[in-house]
Amino acid sequence: MLCLTIALLTAAVTDVGSASAHRNALWQVVQTCALAAAHLGSAFPCEEVILPRQGVPGSALIKSPRYRTEFLLTPLTAVAGLESPSVRWQGSSQLWNRAWKARSKVSASLGRHLPRTAIAMAVNSRTERSQDQFHIHIDCVAVSVEKKLVLKGPKVEGPWQLLPLALMGKRYWIKAVDKPDLETTNVVGIIASGLPQARGAMHHVNVVVVGAELAGARPGFYILTNWESSAAERLLDHDCTSR
Repeated sequence: MLCLTIALLTAAVTDVGSASAHRNALWQVVQTCALAAAHLGSAFPCEEVILPRQGVPGSALIKSPRYRTEFLLTPLTAVAGLESPSVRWQGSSQLWNRAWKARSKVSASLGRHLPRTAIAMAVNSRTERSQDQFHIHIDCVAVSVEKKLVLKGPKVEGPWQLLPLALMGKRYWIKAVDKPDLETTNVVGIIASGLPQARGAMHHVNVVVVGAELAGARPGFYILTNWESSAAERLLDHDCTSR
């Protein structure tokens, strides 16, 4: 059973679009972790499991066996992806906030502290993902992306705008969030309600949330989204180069 679980976990975090990845592998790992947490008090093979309670979703944090610093955060319930209405529920903000808290594990895996602007979370669209269980990738953001956001990202919270610079060759809509955490920020709901063109194509939507420093050195976030044929995960740097 242990060998099977490790094999499934490895398959679940293979490269986006890999034909070898079993599209339900991640969900099978999540179920294993949830059972272990509920009956044995252990999160293994996950890093951490938070069991659900009234009004608060459960989640599992998984260390990627493929990349040194990457972690995945996924709910304990079966949720396919960004096109699922449940990810627009206000309670889903807890999932994003837990993913953001996992940035400390990214720093620990690298062996040194990373500033908030160096960390990003990404969710790939249905057409670009390899797994059909909603999951948030947590890792370093590419240095070129970080520099462009520092240079051209909005410094105050406001309406959606098209970022003037391309990121990894693709254009993104961007919105600043003037909050130090994501505890009350419904990321996908903000996209669906604020960008009608995205709401009509949620199965194509890619989402990236990057830590930001706003005006007055206030800690905040940038929410980035597009619906092009390019995975959100491309904005991450799984090698954490130049850090």
